[in-house]
Amino acid sequence: MKKALLLILTALLVLAFFSPAAAEETKKKGMFGLRDTREEQADWIRYAVPVAEAFVVVPAALLPDNTQNLVVTDDEHFWPALAVIRDSQGLLATIFYNPEEQPANIGHWPMLPWGGSVPTADSYVHRMESNGDVTECGVLAAESIPWQGRRGMLITLTEPAYPGCPVLTKDGQLAGIIIAEWAEGNRRYLALPAEEIVNSLNVAVAHLSDMMNREEPPEGLTVSLDKNTVTIDWKEMTLPEKAAGEELYLVLADLGNNYLHYYPAEIQDRTMTLPLPPGRTYIVGVEATAQTPDSLPEHSVSFTIPQAERLTEYGFRPVLTAVAETPENGGQPVPVTEVTEEMLRSGRVYFYSHSAYEVTEQVEKTLLVTLTDPDGCNYVYESTWIYLPECMQEDIWQVSLQEVGLTAALDRNGYPAGIYRMAYYVGGDLADELEFELK
Repeated sequence: MKKALLLILTALLVLAFFSPAAAEETKKKGMFGLRDTREEQADWIRYAVPVAEAFVVVPAALLPDNTQNLVVTDDEHFWPALAVIRDSQGLLATIFYNPEEQPANIGHWPMLPWGGSVPTADSYVHRMESNGDVTECGVLAAESIPWQGRRGMLITLTEPAYPGCPVLTKDGQLAGIIIAEWAEGNRRYLALPAEEIVNSLNVAVAHLSDMMNREEPPEGLTVSLDKNTVTIDWKEMTLPEKAAGEELYLVLADLGNNYLHYYPAEIQDRTMTLPLPPGRTYIVGVEATAQTPDSLPEHSVSFTIPQAERLTEYGFRPVLTAVAETPENGGQPVPVTEVTEEMLRSGRVYFYSHSAYEVTEQVEKTLLVTLTDPDGCNYVYESTWIYLPECMQEDIWQVSLQEVGLTAALDRNGYPAGIYRMAYYVGGDLADELEFELK
């Protein structure tokens, strides 16, 4: 099973970069059923949304407490659920099954590109009843909203739907999955967009990677978490052998990124502590190479940093968080409501923060400012946040995106169109966030 699992996980990592080509073009698209086989008659539970070969997702609240007898079906084949993995907030459950010997006759919908907006007039919700009847509910309105430190999607429909229904574009791209009915208004629902589905998939990949690595674990390599501060310790690890001309590197990968971080592994104390962005899944291992590392380590430890809680320490409250631009004739950065690629490339764009709090003495915390592009790549600036009594009523600061390197890769490789998200974390808690769109 391990070989098949490795192949499937490799394909899933490609999906995490939203490759539309990952869709199975020749198969009809539809929903998979979930059944509980504890009784002689397999009880129907709910339909689940296929998101990759061997993976379906469903709102976690819809599953029974005991999932040991859960099966996945396309109405022709039945596969035992080999793993049921809930994301860090318990919103979505990713179910893994192995269709290697009996391929499914239903394919998965391709993902809407990361940060893509839902075209209201041309989108619909696919509602499937237990008897197989299908209804298409039109989307009257859709808006992106920050929700519990994640990106949510608030939609209004022409007809009632239910949690677990997929939101689709007219050309068959998966834009989101409904997870709850909205408390205010009629036929309004909260959905998680495609990018959040992939984040949940990454959690599942990390979990399954751990299952594989337990067969051949990298002994002596440990990871411990304190909020978003990660301590990696490889003092007790037997390091890989290296050939002539090779060096040993500690390789750290964010599964949502298309680049790696690496550090010399043969340092004196063989331990490292660093803050990392919350809500992301990582893999770390040691690799011997003559070049700079460009692939994931063969043996690794995976871990997920949970979504951050909102910052409330010292009565913290954000007043204004924005993108700002310095005037062409100079002066202080001024918050703007529209961002263009030309502005970002100009070097005059800043991340702007205005907040208030209450302290009686100076307090220092870690500070992370993150920029996530429409393809899901996350760029990070690390610094120190200082609570100051003299600034607590009006703490205003700004940092140049270009000067701290947040846009360096985008300047080189180009700015994809879509929604960008910025956030800043103080001491591991989410201070505030914003979104802007490049068209």
